[in-house]
Amino acid sequence: MLALKLGLSLVSSNAPSGASGFANEYSLAFDGVDDILITTKDSSIMPTDNLTIGCWINPSTWAFPGNSQVYYPFGCVKSGGWGIFFVNNYNGTITTFSSIIRVSDTGGGSAGYLQPSAGTGFSSTLRALTGFHYIALTYDKTTGVCSLSLDGVEKATLSAAAGADIVYSASNINLMFGADAQTDTTGHNFFGGNIDEGSVWNKALTSAELLAVYNGGVPIDLLSNAGDYVSSSNLQGWWRNGDTEGTGVYPTIEDYSTNSNDGTMTNMDSSDIVTVVP
Repeated sequence: MLALKLGLSLVSSNAPSGASGFANEYSLAFDGVDDILITTKDSSIMPTDNLTIGCWINPSTWAFPGNSQVYYPFGCVKSGGWGIFFVNNYNGTITTFSSIIRVSDTGGGSAGYLQPSAGTGFSSTLRALTGFHYIALTYDKTTGVCSLSLDGVEKATLSAAAGADIVYSASNINLMFGADAQTDTTGHNFFGGNIDEGSVWNKALTSAELLAVYNGGVPIDLLSNAGDYVSSSNLQGWWRNGDTEGTGVYPTIEDYSTNSNDGTMTNMDSSDIVTVVP
C-alpha cells in the first residue's frame, strides 16, 4: 500500500538533526485490512509496575468501517496487558478515544481492567484533527493512576488501588501495531493510516515529559535526555518504523532500545515504509 492510496501527501522529515544526527524520515503505512507489525512478548516490554506506551498516528480516516467497533493502533491485550484504541458506532463514526490496562486490584480487592476514556464528548474534536498526533498511556503503581493523553495533554484518568501491579497472563500475546491482537501472529479490528515511533518505558512519564516527547509535533531522540525528558534509561522498546541503524531491513523493524525486540512487518511489503512523517 502506497502513501498516495491513503490520500496523504509525501513530506520530508522536519525532525531536528542535532549533534547526534537524529532525524525522523519514515513511518509505516497500514491498510486497515490486514497489515500488522508484530514484535514480541518479552518481559522487558511487559513491565508489571510502572508503564508508558506511546506512538504517533496519522489515520487515513476517522470514519472506520462500521462492521467493527474497536481499532487498536498499539497494544498487547489478551486476558491482561494494555492497549490504546478508538471506538466507533456501527455507522462508522468515531465516538471514543480510549485505552485499557489490567491491574491486580481495581480498588475493590479484585483484578480488573481500567479503561480511561476521553468519552463521546471528545469525538467531534477528535474527528476534526488532521495529520499526525501523539497518543500515550501511563500507569503509576505508587498512586494507582492510569492516564490517557493526546499530544502531551491529559484527556482522561482512572485509578486502581495504590500499589496494584499490571497483570499479564499465560495467554498474553505479542505486542502488535495496527490491530487488536488475537494470537501471536493474527489480529483483527485493523487500523488504517500511518504509525510511527512506537515506544514502551518501564516508568510513568510525567506530564512535562509527555509534552517534551510531543515537542510541538516533532519526534525527539528518545535515547537522549533533553529538557524535561529525563527517562531515556527507562526506554524498553522503540520501533522507529522504517528508520534504521543496521538490523532494520525489510521486513524487520528495528527496536532502537537496548533490548533488541525487533518487529516483523506482516501482510505488508517494502512500499509500506513511506516518507510520511510527523
